[in-house]
Amino acid sequence: MAIAPVNKFISLAVPVAPGMQELYEVPTGTSALLLYAQVAHVGAGNTYPTVTFIQRRESRSTGNTRDIKVIEDVEIPPNDAVIIVDGRMVLEKTPLVLDKIFIKGTQQNVGIITNVAYHEPSGIATVTTAAAHKLSAGDPICMSGISFSCTGSTGITTTIFPDPQQSFVVDSITEGATVGTSKTFTAEVGVSKGYPHVYQPAIHYFERCKPNAVEVMVSSTVTVGTKYLPSNASYNPTSGEMTITLPSMNLQNNDKVKLADNSFIFTCSMDNRATEHSYPRSTDPASGQNLNVARVNATTIRVNVGQSMNGGFVAPLEMEFVGSILENSTT
Repeated sequence: MAIAPVNKFISLAVPVAPGMQELYEVPTGTSALLLYAQVAHVGAGNTYPTVTFIQRRESRSTGNTRDIKVIEDVEIPPNDAVIIVDGRMVLEKTPLVLDKIFIKGTQQNVGIITNVAYHEPSGIATVTTAAAHKLSAGDPICMSGISFSCTGSTGITTTIFPDPQQSFVVDSITEGATVGTSKTFTAEVGVSKGYPHVYQPAIHYFERCKPNAVEVMVSSTVTVGTKYLPSNASYNPTSGEMTITLPSMNLQNNDKVKLADNSFIFTCSMDNRATEHSYPRSTDPASGQNLNVARVNATTIRVNVGQSMNGGFVAPLEMEFVGSILENSTT
């Protein structure tokens, strides 16, 4: 006897944080209809943030993705909203394809987080930003892409905070307590008794390299001008060291290499790996520089490309997303 498909309605209501954030992924054994979606301007100021809404379709055999921009950089005036979907958008998960939806918010006064000291018994987080954050006590805010290590965290499925996305309220500002100059604030983010969290700079995940990414500039054992295509790389933001896997080579300690601009492609925890980023950028310390080589073995070297303590975003709460989804079981 056939089992009738089971329908389930889902409501999504989340703040739109800076950068790209994943809103929904079709679960296994279902198809879905996005029935309604809108973004409202909920900020107090006379600002004009913009929003982009994306359907991402991934080939499950190759991993290749295609982004379909339903709307792009649509401006939302104060006390207004933009309706993205009012009808239906079909989302699928089949043996061939997987659909996800993303939203990207762009606004003013976005701060880069460089440290978070979390007091798990009280739920108070003390947040430090790279530049003055311009926030005041009582301001609603959103934060995103903050990485933690958690000891004794059995059962915790992610170390990227917050998950799911949510908004917070500034409790106090410190470091002089002057609005416009302070780089530190506190906010209550929720208690996690027994699970200490230690802030980690953004995690970088190697995706691929472009040809000729590494060029030999000074060496007594390898011809100057030799270029390599790395097969892997890892970056330690605390030390600034990048470990690079090359084809079999004979580079030695204190040889010098140069990394071609935008030749190393990474994804990053600051946007939950939603977008790819190329390094070194023209503004990075390693751009155009001859870097000293530390030989690890016949296929691996280390170079110092510069430290980065960046690890998340904070901004005034300006936009909120609301959506309705109908899931239909296909099993």
